[in-house]
Amino acid sequence: MQHPLVKICGMADIDNISKILFLEPDFMGFIFYPKSPRYVVGKLKPEMLSIIPDNVKRVGVFVNSSEAEMRQIAKSYGLKVIQLHGEEKPTVCKRLREEGYEVIKAFSIETEQDFEKVWAYEEFVDYYLFDTKTPGYGGSGQEFDWQLILRQPIRKPWFLSGGICQENIVAASQTGAAVIDLNSKFEVSPGIKDYDKLKESLCLVRGQK
Repeated sequence: MQHPLVKICGMADIDNISKILFLEPDFMGFIFYPKSPRYVVGKLKPEMLSIIPDNVKRVGVFVNSSEAEMRQIAKSYGLKVIQLHGEEKPTVCKRLREEGYEVIKAFSIETEQDFEKVWAYEEFVDYYLFDTKTPGYGGSGQEFDWQLILRQPIRKPWFLSGGICQENIVAASQTGAAVIDLNSKFEVSPGIKDYDKLKESLCLVRGQK
């Protein structure tokens, strides 16, 4: 069985980033949603991210931002991937993808009915992301019923997010997700990740000792 890739999301401190890069994540996520405690504007200057090698894809996480704002930030911060976590329409995904960005569309999941809105995006995104339905937009640390995904006719690679921690990361890596998305359960404080916890967990995901 192929091991999933790993995204470490919600990074907001350059010293922490430089340390976490030793773990060689496949994706590193930066949140551009002003209401998030992990909002990076004012904490990370774009030029700071030059330490990130090309083999680690920079993901910008947006919630209902204008296309102009997303383009400006993506250019400034050197983003290769745009993650849409709000109510963005398929047409927005289509345009961003046509401009050369990889697009992840996030969906909040609680019941099987929550998948009904997913299929309209199939032609216009590179990945789905499934997260726990909460009043906010991700980062809650709450787990949802992953079995719901396994009963769906999903034809796109997908990220699994929401409450993934050291205790359930092996189960998460066996769901069929293309990418495991790690955030709040691996934090010392918002935007600062625990290196040792992540190191142990990435070894589990990758089948390393």
